[in-house]
Amino acid sequence: MAATPGPSTTVNDDDLPPLFQVNDRMALVHQGESFRVVRTQLVVLLLATATASMSERVNSRVPSWIAAVLYVLTIAIGVHASRRRSRLHWQAHRAAAEVIKSLAWQYMAHGGPFHSRAANPEALFATRLEERLSELRKVGWEDQREGTAGHGIGQITPMMRAIRAKPFAARRDIYLRDRVVEQLIWYGNRAGQAHQASVRWSGMTAVLTLLALIASVLRALGVIGRWDLTGVLSAAAAAGVAWQEVRRHRPLTYAHSLVEQDLETLRVAMSTTVTEEGWADAVAEAERLVSPQHTDWLVRFGS
Repeated sequence: MAATPGPSTTVNDDDLPPLFQVNDRMALVHQGESFRVVRTQLVVLLLATATASMSERVNSRVPSWIAAVLYVLTIAIGVHASRRRSRLHWQAHRAAAEVIKSLAWQYMAHGGPFHSRAANPEALFATRLEERLSELRKVGWEDQREGTAGHGIGQITPMMRAIRAKPFAARRDIYLRDRVVEQLIWYGNRAGQAHQASVRWSGMTAVLTLLALIASVLRALGVIGRWDLTGVLSAAAAAGVAWQEVRRHRPLTYAHSLVEQDLETLRVAMSTTVTEEGWADAVAEAERLVSPQHTDWLVRFGS
């Protein structure tokens, strides 16, 4: 007798391997720290530039000392950031989380190497998982597991086993709804957010650059006398450009939009024309499209 159709099942992060949840949380923590450090460094550097500019206009050494302290603080923040290596830890934990999540979904959906003909899918999952994590250890990923209980097969949850045991139609519905459509929404939202941020920061940088030009012209004409804001405005514009480079708004808009388009095309095919015989390859292709490596590859072309 056929099992209950897929739409009655909703898979969330709690149903995925525990190691995914740990790495997902740590990636978010290190990502936030990485952005905060860069933002703080840019703001302090801008304040130092503004204070140094002011010291040239007032009859006091106080602004010069304040500027010196701020420049030292900027250097200290940079040294602290290099020691913390937040960006490296963020990227390593994010890569680990996405590897685990992708393998889990392929296992559940009978995708890629975990097709229906696989003799021992649980042992294969354990092997593939530990192989991929071993590769990540070489680039700085830190394994938070203690003992052997959380290794290999120990990462397969009851929900993962239950979904894998369902018939093809149910697995297809669950994968399309809870993985493919969820990723479509995520990439669409991120593309829109990145585009809005790119427009906002590009506009702000353009305005600051224009103001620096106006200040330079007024200074040349002698209209603003001793107060020359060109340096401060130029530094602010440069900080805006640097922040855009850190957040990669424009290339991420390009990459996320392309992934969304390709994933929607694949979703339609998987919903209509892909048979059970071709399902494993289709799932593997979907996981390739949503992998961080694929996004990074597209980002290089959108830069």
